[in-house]
Amino acid sequence: MKRTILITIVLFAAIGVIYYMVMGWQKDHRNEVANSNREERDVFGMSATGQAASSNAVDVEAEAEAEAEAAAASGGAVDISELERKSRSYTENIVKGMTETVLKDASDSLKKQTTANDLNLSFESVTSDLGNYVGIESTTQGKTDSYREVTVTLRYEGNDGASIRYVYDKKGRLAGIWFDNTRLAASVTKGSRYEEKSIKIGRNPYVLDGKLTLPILNTQDTGRDKPPIVILISDRNDSDMDGTLGEARNTPLREVAHGLALRGVASIRYNKRLSQYPDTANAGAGIREYLIKDAWMAIDNAGYLNSIDTNAIFVMAWGEAAEYLPVIIEQRSRRIAGAILVGAKPVRHEDMSYLDEATKVTSDAKYFSVKNKTLPLMFLQGEKDFETPIKCFERWQSLLTGRVNVAYHQYKQLGHYLFQGGKEPSGKDYDVKDTVNNSCIADIANWCAGISQKED
Repeated sequence: MKRTILITIVLFAAIGVIYYMVMGWQKDHRNEVANSNREERDVFGMSATGQAASSNAVDVEAEAEAEAEAAAASGGAVDISELERKSRSYTENIVKGMTETVLKDASDSLKKQTTANDLNLSFESVTSDLGNYVGIESTTQGKTDSYREVTVTLRYEGNDGASIRYVYDKKGRLAGIWFDNTRLAASVTKGSRYEEKSIKIGRNPYVLDGKLTLPILNTQDTGRDKPPIVILISDRNDSDMDGTLGEARNTPLREVAHGLALRGVASIRYNKRLSQYPDTANAGAGIREYLIKDAWMAIDNAGYLNSIDTNAIFVMAWGEAAEYLPVIIEQRSRRIAGAILVGAKPVRHEDMSYLDEATKVTSDAKYFSVKNKTLPLMFLQGEKDFETPIKCFERWQSLLTGRVNVAYHQYKQLGHYLFQGGKEPSGKDYDVKDTVNNSCIADIANWCAGISQKED
């Protein structure tokens, strides 16, 4: 009898354990589903500023590892160039009123949230007052957490524009879509003009020669009395104000300055200290003297100009100079509306002279993901840039995951200075006469115009 009772108790205990294990698994599964749905709602939800809601940036290494695992599970990551082509095709269909074709490849969640008629009405509400459609102006790529974004900018008459932001999941399915208005830089037209003035940057004994390039604005076309301004900084420490390089004497900074002016954006460029005062190197001057201090003074110079919009001061730097933008910007953050980095590596630099420890300089790419998460950023990268490999551009996107106000532009045939790259890119490319790609200059001008419009 006792043995029967004991067996019965053991059986009931075993059944109880199994029951609680099953119930616990079901609870965990429900939580997992709920968390998954919560993430999806965040992506489709709109914040007060009209941006897609997103979580804070996570550890880069962990995020990259998780992304790789997810990509492997879904059969591989989606090529961003493929998404850009798809986005352009969607855009042309939306402009033609064929929005039903856009939803064919959409995720189930998006199909449940909207209809082709809803998309038509939303797009018409944004573009109805913009005049005649001119065409697609540019595309920009980016990432938010586990999603990919492509923003297509459309040009309408009178420099008015509209943007369509597409959000894709890792399988390349359309997971979200938003429409918005934007202001574009003035297009290049016959008779567009600008003027250049000689200026001085810095203090004695190292006063640097520079140029202020000012567009002559047509207020009716631009909608503003004073232009935004871009401080142009070459990555070569002995560069002149035009960025002259190679046997062909190419002048990338000069071309960017003139191209921006034709599109309603002013600029400042100047001789690097080691170009105008080569003996500086023999005096033991470091990066703080011949790059950072002079950049600060150029920014201050722009801040005192009456001819430009002092609330729209941008800094654009190439290569190593761009890698020092964190320390340049940190000391002038109140003056700067945004930063443009061309062919930059996401690195941490630390420089110090043992002769003078006060010259210590630390510049860390994580400044943009930890200390200053709101400054608008724009990244330009040529796929034929032999100085800065494309993996650096991709690493920036991982480092800045979850950040808003970041634009990424990738150019298939261009090199470090946004010239056409050779078949086997090398320093010999700089010996061939070439010019900065006009599309790049248009992308820069439009981005500055859009950011300064938000500041207004």
